[in-house]
This record gives sequence, C-alpha cells and structure tokens, in this order.
Amino acid sequence: MSVKSAVGISTNGKRSAFSGVMRCGSIWACPVCSGIIRTARADEVSKMVERNASGALVFGTLTVRHHAGMPLQMLLDAVMAGWQKMVTGSPWKRMRQRYGVQGYVRATEVTYSRGNGWHPHIHFIMPLDAPLSGEEAQALRTWLIDRWRSMVMRVAKKYGDWDIRPDDAHGIDLQVKHDYKACEKAAEYITKWQADKGMAELGMEIARGDVKGGRAAGSINPFQLLDEGMLGLSDSQRDALWHEYYAATMRRRCITWSRGLRERYEVEEVEDEDLVTAEDKPEELVEYVAPRRVYERLRKTAPALLADVLEAAERCDWAFVDSVLHGVHLTDAQQDMLADGEAHMFDFLPKRE
Repeated sequence: MSVKSAVGISTNGKRSAFSGVMRCGSIWACPVCSGIIRTARADEVSKMVERNASGALVFGTLTVRHHAGMPLQMLLDAVMAGWQKMVTGSPWKRMRQRYGVQGYVRATEVTYSRGNGWHPHIHFIMPLDAPLSGEEAQALRTWLIDRWRSMVMRVAKKYGDWDIRPDDAHGIDLQVKHDYKACEKAAEYITKWQADKGMAELGMEIARGDVKGGRAAGSINPFQLLDEGMLGLSDSQRDALWHEYYAATMRRRCITWSRGLRERYEVEEVEDEDLVTAEDKPEELVEYVAPRRVYERLRKTAPALLADVLEAAERCDWAFVDSVLHGVHLTDAQQDMLADGEAHMFDFLPKRE
C-alpha cells in the first residue's frame, strides 16, 4: 500500500518499480515481495556456486507421499520435520566428514493439483570439498535416500492413518554434479516463482519457486490459484485453497542456509524485510509521479492494471501510464531535484481544489 501522498515509478528500460509504497515482506503470500526476495536469494546461491573451488555439489529434491484430501499443514510439518531430523545428529556429522559435505542451502516449495492435492517438497544444494568418484557418489546417494526415508517414517508416526512415507519413484531425486556448468543447469529448478522471463541459473533453481508450476501435468504454484478458472476450480474452491496455503505457510522459513556456510563463502545474511525495503529505493531516478489516491483505488479494484503500468513503463509507453494513473511524467530537471532531496514527489502533482 502507499504510505506517502504520491507514488513514483522508476525504470531502466528492462525493469520498473513503484516507490513510495509499503511492502509486506512475505516470501510465501505476496507475488511482489516474493519475486524481490527470491531473486536476491538466487543471487546468493549463485555466489556460493561460483566460489566453490571444487565445483562439486549434491543437488536434490525430497518429498513425502501425498494425495488429494491431505491437509497442507500436516504435509509441510512432515517435510520440514523430516528434513530437520535428517540433517542433525551423529550420523549426519559422520556423513559430512566422510564425503566432504560443507553444508546446505534448503528451499521449500509448494504446488497443487486436483488429482494429488498439495505437494510440498524440499530442494537443496550441498557443496562438496572435492569431486566424488562414481562409487562414492552412489554411496552418498544411497545414504541420503535411506536417511530421508527413515526420518520421514519416524515423523509419520504422529499422523496416524496418513501414509506419507516416500518411495523410490516419487519421494527422492538426487544428483551429484562435478563441474560449474552442470551445477548451474541442475539448480535451474529450485528458486523460481510465477512470472520470471526465462532465467536459468543455479541460484534461480534453488530460490525461485515463484516462477514455476509443478512438473506434473495440471500442477500449479499457489499464486496461480489467484487466477480465475485455474484448473477448473470455482472461485470458492480457489479461495479456500489459498486461505489454507496462507495459514499453513505463515511464519515458516522458506529458504535456509546451514550454520557457517554463508561465512565460508562470504555471502552476507540479509533479512527478507530489509531486501524489500532496499527494493523501494531504486537505483534509477523516479520518472513518473502519480497521486496516492489513484494508486490505492487501483490496488483495491484492479491490481492487474498496476502490473500493466510497470510493463508499459519498461517500454517507455508513458501515454498508457498516464491514461491509468493520471499523474505527471517528470522532466530531467525534476528527476534530479528528487534525487538530490530538493523536492518531494507530491510537489510535482497538480494541487487539488
């Protein structure tokens, strides 16, 4: 929402952004903040991969058995609890020492399909001290598969009749990569989420769950539940599913690094809220200013138009922007005045009578 008397638009011709607005900082439930946060997290993972001298890592996806009707809250609890048990304890420490596992980056993703219901799963990357032989890679893969299955079965006891045990065909997908190019391509699947335009890097794979739907036919990411008619669902069905998703993901950590891994690769830790706050301070000069009341009305009644406005700004189609926002396209001198703190955005708007 807007927190000032005016809202600005800045653009570099490739990307546009609003300024003078408040951001919620939700990686799970806000399409705008999710994209900002996940893009930054993807960059962090890419730095780790680039700085990994050995060029070797383990890349994987873990999930549990699921079907339509299973509550998302329970499935997320099981996935996250199974992971936490897997990466703690003496067996885990011995495995790390044996295979030179430095730590991990873990991202949790959720998709939905009418046939199989909610599908929460974990993507992870584990950098290694050195490349593994074929025999070592197979032994590590076997250890991780057995460890994941046993931990999930231990967690499953608390859920009674629900059978959430993973199987070889659907519960586990593990790969060991030994060069940067292979690592970069493998990680292309972890960090996407809804509307990115074809980014293909290792960090994107880990962090951008927002630009991809599920792999299975008819599987979508939660933001797609906001689209009318998706999967043939009625408005009331989509509404109920969205509220279930929102409640189940609230206050959960989406992307985490193991202790010490950031420091090892000199990747600074920045909170989600700080990332979206920084995004509201664009490097490009504010080029267009609109009245707050217009922005707020559109936010409540036609939010898709605000996305159209940003795309138009990227094309420098200020006529379209003006037809929607009824503001002012600033001159170069006015842009410089804003940047130098000599004026406020609302100073350039016509005075209301």
